[in-house]
Amino acid sequence: MDPATCSSRISERTASAAVWAIPELASLILSECPQSTKACLARLNKLVSDLALASLYRVIDSILHHLLAILAPMEPYAEPESGLTFVRPLEKSDWTRFLKYTAFVKEISFFSMYWRHDAQTAIAPVTFSVMIATRPVDTIFPVLESFSAWHPLGPLHPLYQFIFQKRLTSLSVYWEPSLRLFQNMRAIADSIQNLNIYGLPTSMDSLTSKELLALIPELTSLVTLRLPSIFINSDIFEMLSFQEHLECLVIKPNSTEVATPVTGYSFQFVEGRFPSLKEISMEDGSDRPHKRLSIQTPNLTLESLYASLPGRVALPSIRKYTITLSAGFPSLQTLHLDVTTPFQDQAQVIDSFKTFTVFQPLLSLTQLRDFVINSESPISLADEHIEQMAQAWTHLMKFFINCETSYESNETALTLSCLISFAEHCPSLKYLTLVVDASVDPPRPLTDSTSFSDSFCELDLSGSLAGDTMAVSCYIVDLLPNNGYPFYYRSSYQAPIDPLRVQKWQDVSNTVLKMMAVRSRGVRRALIQAPSTDG
Repeated sequence: MDPATCSSRISERTASAAVWAIPELASLILSECPQSTKACLARLNKLVSDLALASLYRVIDSILHHLLAILAPMEPYAEPESGLTFVRPLEKSDWTRFLKYTAFVKEISFFSMYWRHDAQTAIAPVTFSVMIATRPVDTIFPVLESFSAWHPLGPLHPLYQFIFQKRLTSLSVYWEPSLRLFQNMRAIADSIQNLNIYGLPTSMDSLTSKELLALIPELTSLVTLRLPSIFINSDIFEMLSFQEHLECLVIKPNSTEVATPVTGYSFQFVEGRFPSLKEISMEDGSDRPHKRLSIQTPNLTLESLYASLPGRVALPSIRKYTITLSAGFPSLQTLHLDVTTPFQDQAQVIDSFKTFTVFQPLLSLTQLRDFVINSESPISLADEHIEQMAQAWTHLMKFFINCETSYESNETALTLSCLISFAEHCPSLKYLTLVVDASVDPPRPLTDSTSFSDSFCELDLSGSLAGDTMAVSCYIVDLLPNNGYPFYYRSSYQAPIDPLRVQKWQDVSNTVLKMMAVRSRGVRRALIQAPSTDG
């Protein structure tokens, strides 16, 4: 090899070494490498061995058996369906080697029922018994920050003994009553920032309730808490209100097997409590939810509220509920309500003006950006009501009124004209879902300047009554921007009920698509043919 070539190769090696010597740059390169390449670099490149191992073992999910195999070789247990276990006793040197790798693990996630996998990947329960009996005093996962189990761990629940340590900040687990999870968490409670309890427990024993009540004051760093509604009672809700850093409280709806008692807990928002709360999701299964919501003074920090009211609630109760919400949470930007109440009076008559009294108190929420109502029955409004909403909520980005049943001709007074209100007053609107009676000629004509902004993404009129295909198509097209195809009609809503309506809306959808394609070509041609104003 001539001196020039030799010198060139030495320079290349020097440059390569310089690159690997910069941790940030090396980490960036490793993040783009496949797992096999990382493993190879960990074995062969001393400069980046630790960085490669850190990237390779940072997240453990489906490769748990590979990690445990570092302790000792593994094979199916005597009962093959049980999973893998070690082929020999564990020694101190095995743990020394193992801890070198677990020192890099920051996240462990189980997205499926792991122990039900075949014997080639599942871990036998006896494996953890052996590990517990021989483990050193060292913390097994010293930098672990996040643990998630989306399904019950079942036989793998001894794994909790290895993951509960002071660096853990995020814990997401599936509720298993026999584990006494809340009691075991107290040793690391002050480090937990995000706690998510999954599952649909159908009962709550008094011991678990007492354990949760004892745990809450020790969760001094808690920012996000998600747990089933059945875990909550008045004492626990009050205890949570003292949490200084709590920003998000999600009280998830109960299992359908749980009969929510009418004499359940109340939501009491006392002055000075929940000082950092920005988002809350709650369920009230009573028939008079307004009686169980009390806001002593306006809470100015809350921005998002999700409320589920599965009881048979009368319209006056819902109105009182929204009055309390709007007065108590004036800074709301997101409001989602799920209701099962028929929006009808006692005579089963649908009255748009009576329905609007439910929403009228919410017009004071001038910062509202995301408004969603899910109902089991039709919600009747009139064009003038939408006009008031659009004028009050000028920052709207999403407006969604969804009903699970099809609308009939007497169940809504909305016409296509209500779309003009959103186009005129809500320049940031991106998603619009509501039901109209398109068989009625729109009382308000469109103008050349009336259209949704270019940021508009989706118009969904699923469940609407159909009208003249060409007239409806033209009205919709004139309102839509030239940014794609943002009109939708979900035929699955109506197919079993009114196939003719589905067909008419499918015709509208196809016509809108063709019109927008023609319009887009026309715009492009006009721009191409327009004389240049440059120079």
